[in-house]
Amino acid sequence: MANLMELDLSQLNAAQRQAVEDTEGYVLVLAGAGSGKTRVLTHRVAYLIKEKGVESYRILAITFTNKAANEMKERLARLLGEDNEVWISTFHSLCAAILRRHAKQLGYGDNFSIYDESDARRQIKKILREKHLDEAKLADVYLGYIGDAKSRGLTPDAYYADLNGSIDDADLIREIYERYQELLTQANAMDFDDLLYKTKELFLRCPDVLEYYRNRFRYIHVDEFQDTNGVQYELVKLLSSKHGNLFVVGDDDQSIYSWRGAVVGNILHFDREFPEAKVYRLLQNYRSTSSILDTANRVIACNKERHPKELFTERGKGVRTEYFEAYSDYQEADWVVDNILSLKRFSGYTNKDFAILVRANSLTRLFESRLSQSRLDYRVLGGFRFFDRAEIQNVIAYMRMIANPRDTEAIERIINFPRRGIGDTTVEKLASYARNNGTDLIDVILDFALTREIAGGAAANKVAEFAAVFSDLLAAKEKPLKEFVEFLINRVDLRSAYATGKEEDETRFENIVEFVRQISDFVKNNGKATIDDFLQNVALMPERSDEIHDDDNVTVATMHAVKGLEFKVVFIVGCEEDIFPSSRTIAEGNLEEERRLMYVAVTRAQERLFISCAHKRYRFNRPTEMLPSRFIAESRGTPEKRDAYGVYESRKAYIEGRPSRSQAVFEPEAKPKRTFVSDTIVKPAPSKMVEKDMSGFVGGAKISHPKYGEGVIVLVQGEGANKSATVNFPGIGVKKFIIQLAPIKLI
Repeated sequence: MANLMELDLSQLNAAQRQAVEDTEGYVLVLAGAGSGKTRVLTHRVAYLIKEKGVESYRILAITFTNKAANEMKERLARLLGEDNEVWISTFHSLCAAILRRHAKQLGYGDNFSIYDESDARRQIKKILREKHLDEAKLADVYLGYIGDAKSRGLTPDAYYADLNGSIDDADLIREIYERYQELLTQANAMDFDDLLYKTKELFLRCPDVLEYYRNRFRYIHVDEFQDTNGVQYELVKLLSSKHGNLFVVGDDDQSIYSWRGAVVGNILHFDREFPEAKVYRLLQNYRSTSSILDTANRVIACNKERHPKELFTERGKGVRTEYFEAYSDYQEADWVVDNILSLKRFSGYTNKDFAILVRANSLTRLFESRLSQSRLDYRVLGGFRFFDRAEIQNVIAYMRMIANPRDTEAIERIINFPRRGIGDTTVEKLASYARNNGTDLIDVILDFALTREIAGGAAANKVAEFAAVFSDLLAAKEKPLKEFVEFLINRVDLRSAYATGKEEDETRFENIVEFVRQISDFVKNNGKATIDDFLQNVALMPERSDEIHDDDNVTVATMHAVKGLEFKVVFIVGCEEDIFPSSRTIAEGNLEEERRLMYVAVTRAQERLFISCAHKRYRFNRPTEMLPSRFIAESRGTPEKRDAYGVYESRKAYIEGRPSRSQAVFEPEAKPKRTFVSDTIVKPAPSKMVEKDMSGFVGGAKISHPKYGEGVIVLVQGEGANKSATVNFPGIGVKKFIIQLAPIKLI
């Protein structure tokens, strides 16, 4: 057991120690990435007990993940011993415990069920069926509305008042929300959001209950405060209102979960809510080199809504950030893997030292493919391995059914996908008949008279639709593999199945498009490959589990998935406009959160950081010309001005000097030679480019542009292919062009 008479604070830096020793009142600790916030939290709790004599059961510490809660418990056990009674919990666990004790005061039994998302979705679908609405397309929409309302602490009537006038079906949303709550109450159940929402309701309806917990928790601590939503913030304020001892730790620069209801204003305006609050800044980073921190600081400084702060470290300068602008997404993936292999061979790194970070799951496929080809073990976080994703598994199930019509599991997976109105009961009746009569499920499905006898006429008609799909696909089996898969996607009409307008469904269909390209790559590498060949290749791919964290695997992950993690070497890939930042995010006015996400990604790196983009990327079933993300320029300290259309002035000419998107040639096999230049963007040019004589492009020279007319060169910079001219156009202003690429001529 730890020595309870002494607490060693000598390992804390000055800012950390000040925060630990400030025990009374409202305290905000702005803890930058890698600045030791968990150490501060645990030492602060230990300091209260050891130095201030506070009884441990009067201390509450709230985290956002079970992992964080367990880590805090372990650290406190080392500082205080195992017998301490500090209540360390996530928000949801805390509220569930309170509700178990007081549920009857809200009309629930103490044995209430907690519905997960799938349970909640089934209830919404039941309501939509009652109202004769499309449950397949609308279930997640209304589930999202209800979740939004609860995260903000709004009743059906209050949410209606909030929405009325801005959304046409506000009345229907209120009705569905009310009916949903009725169903949960009848079932003695709460959903995940209810755990918070109902606890707030309990405190407001039962002042004696609130008073009990106010008295018990004299000191309240909240970790990751930037991730709190409206209800969580209200709960914290209610619990701390008697003693006024609230200690919150977080970083507004790492607030990246608004889509889950997080309100960055909670941390931004904490010192306005509590004017007497003391604010401490933990700025010394113990994770990264100063070069990496310089990159991070430059990016986040472009945000306006933030607490000003700049991270520093004593770890030394380190290697500069490396940038690469690839000709295509194929070349980008090759560049990443080549760097991994080189660093492993010459610098002693191992697989687990590397992370490849993407903005969206749809970008991982090429990297997974290249890693596999190079025999580099990897794991995928923030989503499934590409071939394990549900939308890909569905396509593969169709292929399995055609390759082996006796594959009952594959048939049962997709007999009602896309939705055909074939219920589980019907499928079970057909499968049961097949089992009991020693026949194959597909044979029963193809026998209309038998199906009608087993399941009834209406169900038989739906099953007949699936039988027709099977027959058409079977007839197309001998087509070349890629043609067959494209025929399958069209015959099943997967485009319509995912045409819901939701970003996640757009991503799912984009994954299917990526799957077709994987098929194309497989055919190129394997000649006249068949369905059986491809299915065997997929089946023999090694299984990987995200649960095994000690294995030597390269990590492939979304940026959201790696918050709180660190890696010696980080590759931030796919840094292009419309992807990162995403066009949807820009349209919704959440650019600053996207920039915070870039900051989070950069600060995962300990020793080496690589940032890349591609000129051409295959998106939405077509080759697409891309622009480098604004975050690249910002990370290098050269943020560029944009015109009224949001286009970089210095890149507009670059675009205009190239073929339009519809004219673009996409030849992934014709890759330019890769070049690696530290802190420099490399722009491989298409091999067919005709070089322009640039000798006359000097200061004072007159030029003409097809759009802007005549102008005068005021500045020339750079050399060779990167030589640029800054031109003043009378009545228009100054524009910057890459001379080799722009449609400008001397006059």
